[in-house]
Amino acid sequence: MMNQDQLNSFIIAELPLALFVVDGAYKIIEFNPAAERIIGVQRQEVLGCSCSEVLSSDLCKYHCPLQESMLAGEPCLGREAIIRTRSGEEIPIILSGRAIKDNLGELLCCIEIFRDATDTKELAAHKRNLISLFTHDLKAPVMITGGFINRLLEGKAGPLNDKQVGYLQIIQKELKLQEEYIQSFLDTSRIESGRIELELQPCDLGRLLKDIVTGFKVQASLKRIDIELELPQELGQTYLDKLHFGRVISNLLDNAIKYSQGETLVQVLVRQTERHVIFEVRDQGPGISLHNQPHIFDHYYRPARHCCQQAKGSGLGLAAVKAIVEAHAGSVWLQSVPGKGCSFFVSLPK
Repeated sequence: MMNQDQLNSFIIAELPLALFVVDGAYKIIEFNPAAERIIGVQRQEVLGCSCSEVLSSDLCKYHCPLQESMLAGEPCLGREAIIRTRSGEEIPIILSGRAIKDNLGELLCCIEIFRDATDTKELAAHKRNLISLFTHDLKAPVMITGGFINRLLEGKAGPLNDKQVGYLQIIQKELKLQEEYIQSFLDTSRIESGRIELELQPCDLGRLLKDIVTGFKVQASLKRIDIELELPQELGQTYLDKLHFGRVISNLLDNAIKYSQGETLVQVLVRQTERHVIFEVRDQGPGISLHNQPHIFDHYYRPARHCCQQAKGSGLGLAAVKAIVEAHAGSVWLQSVPGKGCSFFVSLPK
């Protein structure tokens, strides 16, 4: 009969998912065969190395899921990331991690499991393309119906009484909303599938952000929310599609205001590294649980936030944000602790 140590070793070795364990300093102390196959390194080569050094994940530097789990006391589930293998190949993975603390709250170790998500990504792309085709077919009848309603309201089919006018105006309003949802979904699908060519031009980021923040101050004032913009002294220009990137910041700022309680602060913070410009939109709202965070950029996903049940939306805004940022060769992520607000980050190459 196996003892406990033999059983644990057997489970780790035969687990079909890649697994590694790090100590309190985030140094690897276990690395199973499935992880060896995906990364292309041997266990003995990585023992004692930092996990960020071995994985070279796009999550490691700014939003490490293990550190988030340590902070929040919850597991991080279903995160997407890009890692670099020993051969230099970049592959998508889906990972989950858990930080384990002692009775005093000190970090003992962290466990992370992940799998190659290449097939999943390809299937998702096919699914998006199929849904995009159906969505495109929906647009024409909505527009035609709206056109006939306009003709009725203009009296082209004879006079209408007040009740008929009222009903038609309600239908017209709902059709307009439906058309906006369809167009938002089409834009997102086209960007994700590479069918929209961005018009990259030199852009004065400081001016763009100041204009966007100014435009939101009236909306924020209705809830007595202050908006603070913090820019580095020499921000300069970068190449981007001004219209589409403006949608990114506007969407994040709109959400921050929408989900914040009154008399709080929303901040738009910008910092630079040698090769990237990083934007942060930070609020003091209810935050988003780690359970909901992996899905926050999915189409139509709208997690409940206990203080903001009245907030409306299509669930497409953050999906569009992710698609636009990735079309700019950038990345987007969030950090949030429930009850302590939320920060959305966008990183763009200079």
